[in-house]
Amino acid sequence: MSSTDVVAVRFAQAEDVPAICAIVNHYIAESSSNFRTEPYPVEEWAEQLAAGRERYPYLVAEAAGAVAGVAYASPWRPKQAYAWTAESTVYVSPAHQGLGIGSKLYTELLARLEKQGFRSVIAQITQPNPGSEALHRRFGFELLGTIRDAGFKHGDWHGVGIWQRDFGLAGVPEPTRPVER
Repeated sequence: MSSTDVVAVRFAQAEDVPAICAIVNHYIAESSSNFRTEPYPVEEWAEQLAAGRERYPYLVAEAAGAVAGVAYASPWRPKQAYAWTAESTVYVSPAHQGLGIGSKLYTELLARLEKQGFRSVIAQITQPNPGSEALHRRFGFELLGTIRDAGFKHGDWHGVGIWQRDFGLAGVPEPTRPVER
C-alpha cells in the first residue's frame, strides 16, 4: 500500500471487531504502549463497542478493504462531573504505519467529540513513545505531566504522560450529544 491509496474512515461495526482486536493485541504483545498484558478476547471488544458507541465515537480506517487502524473515545473518569472530558485512543496496524492513517482517524474523532459538546480530551501515552507524542502534539494536545514508573511491562518500568486538548468551550455546559452517524 502506498500513501496515495484511498483510506476511508467510518464507524466501527461488529464485523470489524476481530480486526480491531488483532491490531490492539499486537501492541499489547509487542510493545508497552498498552499496559494490558493479556490479549483482548473478541467478545470483550464486542461488548465494549456495543456499550460505548452511542456516547463515544468508535472509528476505523479502511484501506484496500482491510481495517488499517482504530480510534475511539471513552470516559476519562466515571464520576459525573467528568462527563465533558473524554479519553482518546488510536492504533494503526503495523502494516499501515507511516501513511497518515493515525492523523486521518484523529481528525475525524476529535471533530466529532467537539461537535458532541465535549470540553476536552485526554490521552495517556506510555513513555517512551515519540511517534504518539508527535501525533498528539500536531493535534493540539499539551503534556500536562508524567506519572513516573506507572507500569511494569516487558521487563521495564514505564511512565505515562498525561496529554490534554481543550476544545475551548466555556461557561455552563449543555449535556453532551450522542454520536451522530
